[in-house]
Amino acid sequence: MSAIPSPATALGANHGYRFVGDSVHLNAEVTLAASDLQDGSTWSLQLWASGAGFAERAPAGVKVGEFPLQPLPGSFNVDACVAALPPAGHDAFTMALMLVSGDADGGVEVRDLAIYPTPQYFVQPTLNGALDCRIADGLAEIAIAGIANPRAADNLSGTLALEVWALDSPYAGGAWTGTPVASLVLGQLAGGDAWSDCRYTVPAVDPAGAALTVMLREWTASGYLTRDYRNLPGQTLATPPKASGAKKAAAKKAAPVPPAAVSINEATLDQLAAVKGLSRAVAAAIVAGRPYAAVADLLRVKGLGPKLLEKLGASLRA
Repeated sequence: MSAIPSPATALGANHGYRFVGDSVHLNAEVTLAASDLQDGSTWSLQLWASGAGFAERAPAGVKVGEFPLQPLPGSFNVDACVAALPPAGHDAFTMALMLVSGDADGGVEVRDLAIYPTPQYFVQPTLNGALDCRIADGLAEIAIAGIANPRAADNLSGTLALEVWALDSPYAGGAWTGTPVASLVLGQLAGGDAWSDCRYTVPAVDPAGAALTVMLREWTASGYLTRDYRNLPGQTLATPPKASGAKKAAAKKAAPVPPAAVSINEATLDQLAAVKGLSRAVAAAIVAGRPYAAVADLLRVKGLGPKLLEKLGASLRA
């Protein structure tokens, strides 16, 4: 009598996703082979969005949602509702549901994936028309033709904010690294409404000739999320006139700009580990416990108590 082969690790035939507000429902039939669970790997069901599709069996684009799985052998059904972290912008995205394993060193492997043929569009606040941003004499002058909330009339936005960043590379809608230049809070915008001919002047940090990215961000239960953005060329930086003696003296007396707070929901592991006083192990625990509604929620993270959280102070934000 021949032995019955053990089922292979894979997604089943039935699976899908559904967005409801700031959450996404994930459902799938999952099989985990006992032979794949002997190395102590962690497992999760992840939903990804990519503007370029998924040419390889690997994560691409932006991770929209994730649900951790119990590493138990056999087949089972997953039906979970998790926080949705969609990519910024309003282009069409290809969606993929992935069965992912992770090792102790932070490495990940996609064990199976399902790519959905129907493009996904995210309805979120947008920057419309021409946009210009000029930096000079410690000020940012921002001009935007319009800011709109294209959602249904009864769908009031969260608090909207504009942020200007000098990034290490052109922004593509997900996580980023760079230097904050300027920011301002705009307020809430009703569904179907828009602000026109928007002009703002706010304090700014000199980006030292870097190209800028202007982001429209919205407050959610997971903190501020980027909803739309514009990558601007370097010529949007105005060359300031030569400072007078009085201006030079004032510049010498100016207080140093404090370092930007790191987002506990969006920062990479390396960005969190770079925060003074935060170990890499605790940073990894923060990433694993996402999302958080407020910085105070970090108290549930192993290794991060009230005294350490108070010491970190303004270095972290939701």
